[in-house]
Order: sequence, then structure tokens, then C-alpha cells
Amino acid sequence: MKKVIMNVFTTTGFALVILAAIEMNSHLTIPFSKTVFEILGANIVINLGLQLMRKIESQYLFLESFLDVVYITIVLVIFGWIFHWFELTQIWTLALMAVVIYVVATFLRMGRVREEINEINKLLEERDKRSKRKNRK
Repeated sequence: MKKVIMNVFTTTGFALVILAAIEMNSHLTIPFSKTVFEILGANIVINLGLQLMRKIESQYLFLESFLDVVYITIVLVIFGWIFHWFELTQIWTLALMAVVIYVVATFLRMGRVREEINEINKLLEERDKRSKRKNRK
């Protein structure tokens, strides 16, 4: 659960930074305080859905990533329709945001996995050293 909460706030942060950049470059005025909670809600739904999708194993990484991006885009379109985001931005902008956030989150996740692998390898090396010492005695 802690991991899901961290993912929600991380993706919400990315979304807000991208939204702020879009606002600066397009001279739009976006009601930020209301939008923050709308984006938070969308990210909760996205992350819980992705967590459920992780329960289904796929041997095709590309298909899994494609389905993730499609799911994220669908959630963003539904939230955009509910909260009238399309009055401020276009659908392709939300789809682009979904892809950018997904790619950044994937790279961050890869970094965490690499750190965990290194930590596990160090623990295995220490265990091997201890077992060799015991066998010598």
C-alpha cells in the first residue's frame, strides 16, 4: 500500500509539472487548486488500476506497456470529460502527458529495481562468504 501511495503522489507531481509547463507555453489560465485534487483523483484510479493489472502476468512486455498507456489514457479521458478539462486542453495533450509520465515512471522503476538487484546480490555474496567460512571450520 505504501508503494501505491508513493506512486500516486509521484505521478501527481509529474502531471502538475507538465500541466504548469503547458499553462506557461499556451497562455492558458488553469484553476490550479481545484485541478490539483482532480489530478490526484485520476492518479489514484490510475495507480490502483495498474496495480490490479500487475496481477495479470504477460510474457509480452510491449503489449503490457501498450495496455498500461491505453488504460491511463482512458482514465484521463474519462476524468477530462467529468471535470471539463477539454475546455482548457485537447485530448491529444492528455494522451501525450500519459505517455510522458508512463515513460518517466518506468525509468524510475527500472532504477529502483536495479538498486534492489544490487542489494540482493550483495546479500547473496555475504551469505556465500559466511557459508564458505563455516565449511572451512
